Amino acid sequence: MPELPEVEFCARRLRAWTQGRRVVRVEAEAGSPLASTPADLARALEGVALAGVQRHGKQLFLPLPTGTLAVHLGMTGKIVRVAADAAARPGTRLRLTLDDGQRLDYVDVRRFGQVALLDAAGEAAARARLGPDALELAADPVVLAGRFVGARPAIKVALLDQRRLAGVGNIYAAEALFLAGVHPWTPAGAVDGWAALGAGLVQTFTDSLAREQDEEIRYLQEGAASPFLVYGREGEACPRCATPITRTAQQGRSTFWCPGCQPPRA
Repeated sequence: MPELPEVEFCARRLRAWTQGRRVVRVEAEAGSPLASTPADLARALEGVALAGVQRHGKQLFLPLPTGTLAVHLGMTGKIVRVAADAAARPGTRLRLTLDDGQRLDYVDVRRFGQVALLDAAGEAAARARLGPDALELAADPVVLAGRFVGARPAIKVALLDQRRLAGVGNIYAAEALFLAGVHPWTPAGAVDGWAALGAGLVQTFTDSLAREQDEEIRYLQEGAASPFLVYGREGEACPRCATPITRTAQQGRSTFWCPGCQPPRA
């Protein structure tokens, strides 16, 4: 599933692809993941110069003259750039042809994403549902800790709450907790290693962004080699202490951690 680094990677590519470009044609497939009709998308986008791409957590916001185009990639969604006359991939739900002869395709095979036109009130409501952006906040351990004061859920679960901190998902929560040596079941309000945890989040985010060199996101489900230290490595030797990595279920999500490097609080 795309988390903050994958969405940031997508945002950077979109900024480069759309700089100075104008949308000349919109083709859309009605229904999920499109929350707006093809006709409304065409009216809002055709002839428009795309002026910027903003990311907040796992959400993308593209300002338009008449509002904002909000994009969520869902589980395995992506935006790819192809020639305007190229055949669309399976699962392509929206196609934006640009004035440079290129086309931006929103591909969402599983239909778990969302593309929606928002007015000012709708955008404000969407942003209000999100906490501060994790990449920005993680660098300040004092402010980061303040988002979790008194929180009783396990820290791994609390990190996934987008209302507290926007952008952290299952993979990067597990990786950051490992880097910080924090047991995933520690109550969030009892964590005392926020400097290490913030540094772990920043490291795993920036490492992931540095690995993205291609034009599109490559997901583990698509056969990409796993670059992660503990995520998905149940039973393998910890890269630090050689203790076998453990997998635990927390609220229906798999948590991978090292019993040797992440002992429970005394």
